[in-house]
Amino acid sequence: MTNKIKDTLKNHKYLLLSFFLPLLILEGIAIAEKIQPFGSESFLIVDALHQYLPFFADYQEKLKHMDSMFYSFHAGLGYNFLGLWAYYLASPLNLVIALVPKSMLTMVLSHLYVLKIALCCFTAAFYFRKRRGKDEISIVAFGMAYGLCSYMVGYSWNIMWMEVMMMLPLILYGVDKLIKEHDGRFYCITLFISLWCNFYMSYMTCLFLILWYLLYPHKNIKEFFLNGLRFAGYSLLSGAMAAVVLLPAYLGIMQTSSAKLDFPKQLWYGTFGNIFSRHFLGTTPLTMAVDDSKINLYCGILTLLMAGFYLAVREIRLIDKIRRLLLLVFLFFSFNMPILGYIWHGFHDQYGIPNRYAFLYIFALLAMAYEGYCVLARGQRKISMGIYTSVILFGILIETAIQTVTVKIEMKTVYTTLAAIIVYMVCFGLYQKKVLRKKIFTTLICFLFMIETVAMAVMGFQENGTVDTDDYFQDTKSITEVKKQYQKDVETRMELISGRMLDESIWHTLNGMTLFGSTAQGNVVDMMDQLGFYTGVNEYLYEGATPFTNDLFSMKYQIFRPYDTKRTEFKLKESIGNVTVYKNTDKTALAYAMDDMVKTWDYQDYNPFYVQNDLATSAFDVDELFHMIETEKPKLNNCKITSDNGDGEYVFENTSAQPDNMVFTIKSSKARQLYVHFDGSQVENTVIEKNGEQILTGRLDSQIIYLGNVQKGDVIRIKMQLKQDDVMSGVVRLTAAELDEEAMEKLAQKMQENAWKLTNAKGNQLSGTIDVQEEKMLFFSIPYDKGWNVKIDGKAVKTKALGKAFLTVKVPEGKHKITLIYVSPGFKEGAILSIVGFVIFLLLLYLFRKKKISNIQQNLTENYGTLIKEILPHDMGGNDNKEE
Repeated sequence: MTNKIKDTLKNHKYLLLSFFLPLLILEGIAIAEKIQPFGSESFLIVDALHQYLPFFADYQEKLKHMDSMFYSFHAGLGYNFLGLWAYYLASPLNLVIALVPKSMLTMVLSHLYVLKIALCCFTAAFYFRKRRGKDEISIVAFGMAYGLCSYMVGYSWNIMWMEVMMMLPLILYGVDKLIKEHDGRFYCITLFISLWCNFYMSYMTCLFLILWYLLYPHKNIKEFFLNGLRFAGYSLLSGAMAAVVLLPAYLGIMQTSSAKLDFPKQLWYGTFGNIFSRHFLGTTPLTMAVDDSKINLYCGILTLLMAGFYLAVREIRLIDKIRRLLLLVFLFFSFNMPILGYIWHGFHDQYGIPNRYAFLYIFALLAMAYEGYCVLARGQRKISMGIYTSVILFGILIETAIQTVTVKIEMKTVYTTLAAIIVYMVCFGLYQKKVLRKKIFTTLICFLFMIETVAMAVMGFQENGTVDTDDYFQDTKSITEVKKQYQKDVETRMELISGRMLDESIWHTLNGMTLFGSTAQGNVVDMMDQLGFYTGVNEYLYEGATPFTNDLFSMKYQIFRPYDTKRTEFKLKESIGNVTVYKNTDKTALAYAMDDMVKTWDYQDYNPFYVQNDLATSAFDVDELFHMIETEKPKLNNCKITSDNGDGEYVFENTSAQPDNMVFTIKSSKARQLYVHFDGSQVENTVIEKNGEQILTGRLDSQIIYLGNVQKGDVIRIKMQLKQDDVMSGVVRLTAAELDEEAMEKLAQKMQENAWKLTNAKGNQLSGTIDVQEEKMLFFSIPYDKGWNVKIDGKAVKTKALGKAFLTVKVPEGKHKITLIYVSPGFKEGAILSIVGFVIFLLLLYLFRKKKISNIQQNLTENYGTLIKEILPHDMGGNDNKEE
């Protein structure tokens, strides 16, 4: 056994090195960057901090408490957890979080990054080893060029994508086996794993696989079609096996704002130079960019030289060169054509992470380059002369890029690229002059290649930056104690008055309202915007609450930090650690019975105070909850108003950005509770002053702002700084309103009289009772979802969406027990498909095994049958002996 292990290690030493070497290098980077446990920093930047980490925290809690995977109340007033899990968290590698405490979660995820990138290097090396047919240093170099390319480094914070990049080389090896050996088992299982781990990025892989197959060098037309049937069959089978994840994920994502088809009108993004220059050595990796034409393409200068060499040498068939080139050219043009990019991204906008499918181009380029390298390594010394043609071609491309680039390009990247070319050319020259033997030459250029990619990775991670966990998670212990004391059930909702990260309330697994994520329902986002909360494309935050919406959504507690300056209508409860808890004095519930007139609710008015007034009237027969206050026209500085609708809406043009571009003044004529709301996409910063003293500043647009109890004669000034950009114009709409406290008291009383009493809550199941005097509509402050099944007194009833956003059912007169059970849409159908898919796959495994045994027996009979007959005695070899 020991000898067998030694032989395995010896025969696969470079393949193993392709994993352990980048792993050690990346851990070295982690040490240098003081990543936990070597310091307090973390690799969790951008959305990894604001989205993914909180989702991992919710997942971890479910794993440790064996809670239902279907639903969670820890975000967005409730959300389809299985749909989110399928989109973000489905990788089996993520199960490691169940083994560690929450305090170690940021550290574990940072090192999971490292592990996944190292595995990308390994799988790429595995593919190149299969292509080369031997274990050698080149597979390490080219494997690291894939795993440490600028795409991986720049986008590594998208930890849920990495398995797809990891599986791509294995899938392509599976395609080779399917076509050459008519065996699609490896292809099927690797594509299944990719689809299971992340369906969104795997969709891009599937598009790429179609192109890869169409441009594959098939033997003949017959083989093309027969293998095509196998390719399609195994692809569909892998999809069926992963259906239990794919269907919930797909149905969940189709509920988002991004699901609406909106093909781009623009024909081109930029120029050849803008894209090709991203190949240059020294190019800073992008972590995110608003400009969709931006891209990460660096994967080594030797890669480009070897790709050119592939095109230059005669040993490779012209038709094969054309096939490879067509694939690369199509992908390259896709980067610059918005409509192709839109299709590649699953008919979705790119939202700050442009050209997410660039890893496919990078691997295709590396595969082509490695074929060129193999020709060089196998061929005679004279074949290396093709490198000069490659350098000339590369030089032409560099000059074309410089001449056509329309964005600022750092010339140092050009110089370092040229320097790298010169170094490689010196190596080629020494080889051609017979100064270097082939093995030394190939080892040397591979070693230089690794130095190049490692240096770029080190630089890239330094440019990416890190986050200090001490800054972001210093209150976790205190907030955990608050949750332990006050969050008794799903009906008790609580929120941070402001978060250090967007989804921080999810990180603390509070029963909150905030949700920032790609699976946020579009209709709910729209509704929260209409009610006066801050929203984005896939987000709605607990910023913009009023006493009415706090009661409506059963918001019982607010958590303040010492630096929070926002006012609150809640009453001080106590301080725990360095946070302070405030309590809603009204009794709240998860659901309320509303008058049938709520069907006529006008929720589409641009004024959120009108929207809330109309809901209070139609649902509870309470009028004029908010009274509008007239505001004067704003004073202007380097800005002019071009249109005024007379109702607080101003169209403007500005010439520069000033802290007081627009200043609105509100003079209070009496004591009142004052609220304001304004929309202004071109507003960069806002300062609100009360009697000359600043009380609020920052991003305050697109949300209701509570200014507290103002007295007669108080002066409120709202100063807006406008953006200085290519637009320099826009619209500002401002409304001020006074809360009618008597109307609010009456409304709170009526809501309490019509409250649904929660009696049991467990995972994805709720039950409670209600007593109504007449038929009413029962409103749940839970997003509408087809996965909810509601029963009244044991009888299933039809659910409807109020305002296309919230769950409701009709309740007849009398006292009733109402139960709710949630099962994620698509789960049942997906589970059936997955079971069928696995049965078919296992049957295929059995048939292949049976065929293999049959072939062995046939070979034994053909090769040794005659010998056996000669050796065995006649009575043992005879056929006519019935006792044989």
